[in-house]
Amino acid sequence: MSDEPSHRPPGSDPSRLPDVKQLIGDADEAVRVQVEVSAEATAAARTGEGPGTLDAPVSDDLDIRKLAILRAVVTEYVARGEPVGSKRVVEVARLDVSAATVRNEMAALEELGYIAQPHTSAGRVPTDLGYRRFVDDLRDNPELDDPRRELVQELLGSARDVEDLLARTSSVLSQLTRLVSLVIAPAIDASRLKLVELVGLSPGSALLLMVADTGRVEKRSVDLPASTTEADLARVRVVLGEHVRGRRLGEVHAAVNAIVDDAPVDLREVLLAVADATAVDLADDTVHHVFVGGQASLAGDETFEREHLSRMLQLLEERATLARLLSDATADNAPTVRIGGENQVEDLRAASLVAQRYQLVTAGSLGVLGPTRMDYAGVLATVRAVADQLQETLTDLSN
Repeated sequence: MSDEPSHRPPGSDPSRLPDVKQLIGDADEAVRVQVEVSAEATAAARTGEGPGTLDAPVSDDLDIRKLAILRAVVTEYVARGEPVGSKRVVEVARLDVSAATVRNEMAALEELGYIAQPHTSAGRVPTDLGYRRFVDDLRDNPELDDPRRELVQELLGSARDVEDLLARTSSVLSQLTRLVSLVIAPAIDASRLKLVELVGLSPGSALLLMVADTGRVEKRSVDLPASTTEADLARVRVVLGEHVRGRRLGEVHAAVNAIVDDAPVDLREVLLAVADATAVDLADDTVHHVFVGGQASLAGDETFEREHLSRMLQLLEERATLARLLSDATADNAPTVRIGGENQVEDLRAASLVAQRYQLVTAGSLGVLGPTRMDYAGVLATVRAVADQLQETLTDLSN
């Protein structure tokens, strides 16, 4: 087997990102995060002697040497896309034991369900359980390298409004990871109206502008009675400011309707027109504001079988399902990794989801979707860095 990589995994090939590479200079690899193993434990794994080896399991069913072998199988398979043999494991893990000894350990790992042998004469590949153990053994806070972190700050920090910010977030995630990106806007029904304006555009029409405390901007066209004057619009703005500002956006329509009967007679038709403009349910935001990017990355990915690929592409069109999927996966502020069969959605059993929640006034979610063979360390670092910058920029936009 050649030592030259056949192809890099999704999330670790910046050479395919011309715009990104120009900004980050000559950085030629995604962030690498090592598993937490002490120097003493590493030495013990190399020799098979001393504390923390076969006689003293580090945790549950894996000793230090098995962990080192599993880590080598995962990293090599992710990098090369080919089954990993015992000789290659010896080289990668720098073990001072024979290939035969490693083969015995790999057989034990296979029996435990961490790796599998696709063909009799082939090396091993990680299973979902193997990937899970690898991810669980990563450092708690993988960090993105400085050039990419500066890129994220530059692209997201200069966003004009929330819509622009979320669209940029989706683009940055998909470009840096080469995976499908998913971004859900904060739930608008729980945010509150910070500013409301009614601006006349022409005789018979106006623009209702609503700004939430999350920074989100909602615009509605208003069909005005032909007799409406600029003075009428100014009076309606005062009424809206007094009775609607500060309410949850999901309550705006009912609030405007409620003030019609008590309003001056000559303003009622204008207020009814405003109420009609807000009749579309603003509380449905999480379904309609799901930003998806990087679908094209799936087309060139040979990891997925045609049937799985077709199902995933179909799923990406189902915004309500995606919103629920991402929200369910981010119940707290910790990053979430769901690998293969851990996904509750049947169509994602051949994929992995890495997600993170962000929050200002209400919570939103972002993440990436791709094959189980992905650079989990790099993807986790990217998702975390993008979520942090997204939240920081949201705070700036809301002030």
